Amino acid sequence: MLLTRVLSRRFRSARLALVLAVALTALLLGPLAGAPSSAQEVLTNDSIIGMVKAGLAESVIVTKIRTSERKFDTSTDGLIKLKAAKVPDKVIEAMITGGAPAAAGAAASQADPMIAYVSSTGAKPLKIVHGEMVTSVAPFAGSRQEVVLPVARAEYRITDKQPVFSTNLTAEQWALIRLKPGRNERNLPINNNSGWGWGGATFRQGPDPKYRVALEGGPGPDGATRIKPKESLAPGEYGLIAIVRGQPNMVEVFEFGVD
Repeated sequence: MLLTRVLSRRFRSARLALVLAVALTALLLGPLAGAPSSAQEVLTNDSIIGMVKAGLAESVIVTKIRTSERKFDTSTDGLIKLKAAKVPDKVIEAMITGGAPAAAGAAASQADPMIAYVSSTGAKPLKIVHGEMVTSVAPFAGSRQEVVLPVARAEYRITDKQPVFSTNLTAEQWALIRLKPGRNERNLPINNNSGWGWGGATFRQGPDPKYRVALEGGPGPDGATRIKPKESLAPGEYGLIAIVRGQPNMVEVFEFGVD
């Protein structure tokens, strides 16, 4: 009986020691087990310059940017230094965007509309003028809806009768409108109906076709879209409106005048 008690006491002591040893081992090795074997690399401007100097292909560098942690300096000074180090434009673009490829057409359809008149002296961005929507209704005569633009003449004037414009949108996303002159304003007709009668009313959405000028366009040498009127423009006031997601923005007009 005495021998049994001694063995039982020794067994409990050994088991307690084993438990303590396992717990101590887990406590010491636990943080090391959960830690990465090495710190994850973070790409910087110097990393990119080093890969370019090593002769790595653009596609390899862009893939590396896409799959790595990044901490780039994309300020104006940072971009100038990258260009001076002969970093390719595609790589710099990937540094700014994170390297994610844009879906076809997504960038153009979602970007803020921009358009510039292209001449032999360069490109001149057109300014936006904000108009006010006005609706006139007369019994049995139907309704008329227009956007009224302030002042009678656009500040920016050209003499080119078939001007070429550069834009970040497609040709189908622009409408060129010949504006109606007013005493102290210009009017952009956007909607009218045939009037109420026994047969109801017929409504038309968007710019009035009578004032719309047909456009044609295609890709330009700089990657942007080039558009121009299909026929020569008569002297007068004109405005370009952007059509984004199928809806024309009638109250923001890129204005110009033809002398």
